[in-house]
Amino acid sequence: MDPGRGAAWIRMKADDLIDERQIKALVAACLETRYPERNRLVVLLASDAGLTPSEIAWLPREAVLTDRGVLGDHIDLLGKPGRRLRARKIPIAVRGRLWNAINSVLTNAPGTPPDPLIISERALDGGGATRDPGSATLERMRPTSITYVFYKLCKIADLPETAAATLARRRFISETARRSRSVPGANLRDVLAMTGQRSLDRLQRLVEADFEAQTRIVGDLLDPARS
Repeated sequence: MDPGRGAAWIRMKADDLIDERQIKALVAACLETRYPERNRLVVLLASDAGLTPSEIAWLPREAVLTDRGVLGDHIDLLGKPGRRLRARKIPIAVRGRLWNAINSVLTNAPGTPPDPLIISERALDGGGATRDPGSATLERMRPTSITYVFYKLCKIADLPETAAATLARRRFISETARRSRSVPGANLRDVLAMTGQRSLDRLQRLVEADFEAQTRIVGDLLDPARS
């Protein structure tokens, strides 16, 4: 597959995507929920990192932490289960809105590195389950519960119920693909590597995706100054 021609493959209809205005509406709607910080992170993991509900539900804290135990500059999905999407690393803009949302959850709902980043209401309720990190395993949300969070937020924000996690992920794919054309040294291989698409396996065997180029793409898309 020719990287130049790949742009046509990834192009999506306008009505199959949600835009930045709708993402901000979903984030604002989180303030009207019982767990605004967690729900904001759910939205941004899909829209700003392209994660699926299953990946959001699985994501452990250690996937966003450095070896020193502090929040890093990428999400490590190299150990994720499932074979539909490729394991991968996704850069995140330091001090950008996704990075800040992750940091807020890590700060306000303490846990150990193996604990899930997105935890269930039982774990969050009153903070009881996070007062003594490591004393009990924090319960992760189910993928269906992640999808339901989007459904509830769409209702609060008065958005079509179709503005779900899948479309937030598609927005990430579409926007990074569009911006990659103007980022020096980047191409569609880097975008598709970040999204875990398996259909480009043959291409990736020929040319290794450039993680530094991926970082520049996401840095341009999610510059903290634009948040």
